[in-house]
Amino acid sequence: MYSMEYVFLPDRVIIKNPVDFSLTHTFDCGQCFRFNEDDKGHFFGVAFKKPVEIYEENGDIVFLNITKEEFLSYWVDFLDLERDYGEIKSFLSSHEVIKKAISYGGGIRILKQEFFECLISFIISQQNNIPKIKKAVEGFCTLFGKKVEYKGKYYYTFPSPEEVKDITLHDLAPLKIGYRDKYIIDAIKMVADGEITYEKLSALSYEEAKKLLLSINGVGEKVANCVLLFSLLKFEAFPVDTWIKKAMEGLFGLDVRDIPDYTRINFGNYSGFAQQYIFYYIRNSK
Repeated sequence: MYSMEYVFLPDRVIIKNPVDFSLTHTFDCGQCFRFNEDDKGHFFGVAFKKPVEIYEENGDIVFLNITKEEFLSYWVDFLDLERDYGEIKSFLSSHEVIKKAISYGGGIRILKQEFFECLISFIISQQNNIPKIKKAVEGFCTLFGKKVEYKGKYYYTFPSPEEVKDITLHDLAPLKIGYRDKYIIDAIKMVADGEITYEKLSALSYEEAKKLLLSINGVGEKVANCVLLFSLLKFEAFPVDTWIKKAMEGLFGLDVRDIPDYTRINFGNYSGFAQQYIFYYIRNSK
């Protein structure tokens, strides 16, 4: 049975010699926007309402500012640590292009992100590049989240739907996110009112859940598929942005209209994993 070895010390949690897991690959493949790397290779981010510091050292991965209970309750699922990615990569490597992509980003793990944060972040991501997305998401947290301190620096939590249910377009103006502001307001209202929840979506099939997400004003196929993949872990999802469109045209010779059928037939329930390997490869290969 596949498993990783965890060591719990008073001031840190350590994953010993992790297999198929790289912080850089995982945090730099377009699936999340709140983890940033410093010049020492340490990643700082905010998740589950508190700051965390994570880095690789002598083949291990070290977590600071996380308790054993928090790690086991949240982070094992968040980082998808109990899944055998070797099996996934073995299946996908029958496709030569994916095999090459895996050689670039084989340490990717798909994050199970908090639903509301994932939804708002990917609405912000529409027609935007990653630095601008990160800036806008961070601005949203600074405006509406709670301030928390770690090592003398202040960070901000991602607000809950209840904390932002009464905000207005005027409140969002400092973020300078243009037409996306009204979509965010609509999404907040639907989640805060209970029309769309993680629980409802989880109980639905991929197609049914996507249909419900598409009922949110401003949520299209790409945003819906991102939320389905990066929060609900519906691995049939294959989000198509400009990078993926470029890759599928250039590497697979596909018209954008043919991508859904191709991925469903060739990748099936591993489509989301294939998407991440392709995305990382097309952005980072020379």
